[in-house]
Amino acid sequence: MLQQHPVTTLKGHQGPVTRINYNSTGEYCVSAGDDKTVVLWNPLDSLKLKTYPGHGQCVRDVVSSHDNCHLASASADRCAFYWDVSTGSILRRFRGHDSVVNCVRFNTTSNTVLSGGNDSTVRIMDVKSRSYEPIQVLNDAKDSITSIDVSADEIVVGSVDGRIRIYDLRMGKLHEDYVGAPITNVKFSSDQQSILVSTTDNTLRLIDKTTGQLLNDYTGHAHASLQLQAAAWHDDSAVISACEKSRVLIWDLIGAKVQQTLELTSLAQTLAVHPSRYHLLTGSIGGQIQLWTMKGDSKAIDKEGEKSMSCWALPPR
Repeated sequence: MLQQHPVTTLKGHQGPVTRINYNSTGEYCVSAGDDKTVVLWNPLDSLKLKTYPGHGQCVRDVVSSHDNCHLASASADRCAFYWDVSTGSILRRFRGHDSVVNCVRFNTTSNTVLSGGNDSTVRIMDVKSRSYEPIQVLNDAKDSITSIDVSADEIVVGSVDGRIRIYDLRMGKLHEDYVGAPITNVKFSSDQQSILVSTTDNTLRLIDKTTGQLLNDYTGHAHASLQLQAAAWHDDSAVISACEKSRVLIWDLIGAKVQQTLELTSLAQTLAVHPSRYHLLTGSIGGQIQLWTMKGDSKAIDKEGEKSMSCWALPPR
């Protein structure tokens, strides 16, 4: 069980935090805000490390590359940016979406950026190429793309049209599953055999990736209109979702019973789980990011992960 109160509160965004994600080792995190900025943090030490301005409107999503040297961000300004972490330079500006860009992901080798938007498309861009044309455009959705997740061989896309689309890159095939309600978030499980799906019918679903079978559903939270996020612990022992009533709910994965409810001071649409620890980050509409941990685990630092963070070592100010 997590402590009932956050161990750290990070302040730095001038407005709602729209998205937050850990980097690959979990020592740092990046956040996107309604204030048009991306921010790099050390959450365990409560440090704001760097701010990345450049977008012209609200930043809707941000993720780090698997080698932690680059960031990709998505914005309401219809662009996706590719950043150098240490210098803060914008290395590529990917244009082409006709409307708001809601989500962005790197592939597993971090040589392509995938962005999804309100124009119902996913655009796949080569970050090393000099061309600004996409490698591929996925245009099968009938409404806004709200979420993307990737594995080594597959891309899963969630849309307001109520369908999950799984693109099998090895076989060149598309598999669709109809959920019904608008989808706000999709996430592969740690074993990549199932998909966690958030929908605006107050339900969180766990769906078998191969068969489309409903494995479990999780209810008790309010989710009717906002683009809420959900996730599972690194060991898939429990699933976690934000809620439209300023709380976070945690369910047992198998039994689907609520294990814990965290009461927040303001509504949080976005959350992130640590890649190897029971650490939870929540980002609120009040501009705060809060870190929740188990008792006695608030200052645990992964020294092995710390050694691999050379790209995150910022130049002297």
